[in-house]
Amino acid sequence: MIRVFIADDHELVRFALRSLLESEPDLELVGEAENGHLAVERVLEVKPDVLLLDMRMPGYGGAEVCCRVREECPDTRVLVLTSYDDEEELFSVLAAGASGYLLKDARPDNVAHAVRSVAEGQAVFDDAIAQRIIAGQNGAGIGEEGVALRESLSEREMEVLELMARGFSNKEIGRALWIGETTVKTHVSHILRKLDGSDRTQAVLRAVRLGIVAMAAE
Repeated sequence: MIRVFIADDHELVRFALRSLLESEPDLELVGEAENGHLAVERVLEVKPDVLLLDMRMPGYGGAEVCCRVREECPDTRVLVLTSYDDEEELFSVLAAGASGYLLKDARPDNVAHAVRSVAEGQAVFDDAIAQRIIAGQNGAGIGEEGVALRESLSEREMEVLELMARGFSNKEIGRALWIGETTVKTHVSHILRKLDGSDRTQAVLRAVRLGIVAMAAE
């Protein structure tokens, strides 16, 4: 079971998400909060696998909640689900450690799929959001820092990184490259260390920003 916590100040949204989670046999709702302060407090208590987080709530904002949760509960993945696509907010919450960013007009099955994906350590973004990340972070091409980091990666690590940027799980990477999942995990660990990423999402985002790889839209 994937344990999910909902943080949103709109009762109707929480009801819709609650109904969605109850309809999925592998997803379990473990708590809700209607403001940022309660969200942080309760998430630290129940330690869910995934936090479904609204960007704009009373109390702490989305980026603040995300930052505090990721610092205190690094195993909890954060999936932002919001009505807003403000570019400053987008990059602030990604910098805070969010694993995905979806707009609230996403189809219910896409939301359920996104929850499962971020729980597995993948990065998930709405198509329009992914295109904005590509345009905003990869527009200048590869610079000196990108070249240096690219040269520090082995050919196999580059293959793994490119598949990470496409949202592949470790198991899917192993199948694509005909290597064992344990070997994939070793390569991912090396990539995180070289890119100074706390998790897969942050490593991929830095690689995209530096022009090392391109992120494919969902």
